[in-house]
Amino acid sequence: MALLLLTATAEELFALFPDKFRPSADKMQEYFPHPAPDGFFPHKHKVFYCLTGTGPLNAALATGVSLGILSRSGIEVERVLLTGLAGAYDLARIPLCSLCLVQQEIWPEYGLNDGNAVIAQAFKWPQWKDAPGGPVFDRIDLDSAQSFALTPKVIDKNFQLCSSLTVAGVSASFERARTLWDRYHADLENMEGFAVAYACARLAVPCTEIRCVSNKTGPRRPEEKDFSGALGRLEELFSLLHLV
Repeated sequence: MALLLLTATAEELFALFPDKFRPSADKMQEYFPHPAPDGFFPHKHKVFYCLTGTGPLNAALATGVSLGILSRSGIEVERVLLTGLAGAYDLARIPLCSLCLVQQEIWPEYGLNDGNAVIAQAFKWPQWKDAPGGPVFDRIDLDSAQSFALTPKVIDKNFQLCSSLTVAGVSASFERARTLWDRYHADLENMEGFAVAYACARLAVPCTEIRCVSNKTGPRRPEEKDFSGALGRLEELFSLLHLV
């Protein structure tokens, strides 16, 4: 049994590992799973990592390719862990550098576009008609809170429970950010979550997504972003999940 660790960028991956355990730079090609550095994880945890590249298309492709390669190699993936940075719509509620356990991913770009909004349920064809929990249109639930044996006490102390929007075009105006928030009331905006969660669901592999807030969604003032601080918090993740 194994854990597949996914990040969109090398910066996010490197933030998870102390310097002496960082994966080799010559293994940074996207889409393909690589074994984690020797000596970092206890022997009972077989961990592979993969860089997906940014955006939902890259993320879906990388997840499917990686799971397929591992399966053909006789390695059963017990869980996928997607992590990295994200923007928050309301920093007063979810401050910079918060660790967020994503409960639901939303893809606001699937459905019937009437010129004013995209309405998923108005579209005749779901993305996945025969999903175990019912047809999947623009939302998919994750079991993040039940993963890694996280207790309610640990979650309350260390994580915010959130919903997240996955977009191919990052919100760069107040109007765009406000429109998405008004319609979906999601907490975060990211570029890979729905794609990874959907690919995992189709392959019946549980998926956990944990994001760290690096910036306010949409235009932001200097004090409304802290990318280095958010990357720094990711290094806590493995110990919080009892992986090291």
